[in-house]
Amino acid sequence: MTTPKPIVVCDLGGTRLKLGVVLGAQLLAQTEMGAEPKGGLADALQRIAKEIPGLCHQAKVARSQLGGFGLAFPGIIDPHSEKILSSPAGKFDDAKTLDVPALIKKLLRLPTRIGNDANAALAGEWHFGAAQGCRNVVMMTLGTGIGTAAILEGTPLRGQHGQAGCLGGHLTVSLDGRPCRCGNFGCAEAEASTWALAARAKDAPGFRNSQLAKEPVLDYAAVFRTAARGDRFAISIRDHSLHVWSVTLVNLIHAYDPGIALIGGGIMGSARLILPALRRHVSKRAWTPWGQVKIKPAKLGNYAGLFGCASWFQDQK
Repeated sequence: MTTPKPIVVCDLGGTRLKLGVVLGAQLLAQTEMGAEPKGGLADALQRIAKEIPGLCHQAKVARSQLGGFGLAFPGIIDPHSEKILSSPAGKFDDAKTLDVPALIKKLLRLPTRIGNDANAALAGEWHFGAAQGCRNVVMMTLGTGIGTAAILEGTPLRGQHGQAGCLGGHLTVSLDGRPCRCGNFGCAEAEASTWALAARAKDAPGFRNSQLAKEPVLDYAAVFRTAARGDRFAISIRDHSLHVWSVTLVNLIHAYDPGIALIGGGIMGSARLILPALRRHVSKRAWTPWGQVKIKPAKLGNYAGLFGCASWFQDQK
């Protein structure tokens, strides 16, 4: 059996860039910095390259021992060429024009794997977290956007162009809903994600007189906090969002027939309220005559994508 090598991994989000060194099920070193997405992906890769010596020192591994570099990116990635086909609106705008594998090879001189960030998160949970041993699983991550991924019969779902399973945030949940950055209307993301929250709240009647309007940062932590104080406007935003997430999850269950549905992402800081609401809705609305889908919180938190990136080298051997 081949001895596994440490893998440098990067989970590149729209706001934060997480880096680490993973060996098997161990995170040997990690660091985090601002993503600075307006500077472009080429600039981000330059900054990543500068961090690797320090990461190796922290992990106590020599640069020559590294077995590869895995990048989780918030967009659609062609599964064959690893070309980036899409990026978040206004972020990493150069990504689609770059030969990213060639650029990484030039900068790092390491074998490279590139994939979608939600797919990476599920891969991490599947190999090392809450989905171990499950052959059919979906994951929904609630954060800046809504990411989704699926594994069917033990095979990660990708499709011809890499978008199968990962566009759950762009399932239509409201026929007459708000415009989405993807060009559609009424997408789950446009109705209930962090990037859409401020505009949606400010457009709704009652915002100016709500406690939510007084919050210094308008995010879901503020929504759940002010709702807990009894603010009616915040309660309406919270309940609408819970409904959107629940409808999206039912759609994923109907599409992919999983045994387990994992819920992750930064908004899951309010998991004690979110998970029961999702379970109640799915119990009432999902057509699963064989029984109930297990709805579980993701286990690896912010590190799921890092472990997932490293697992891609294991999967492709």
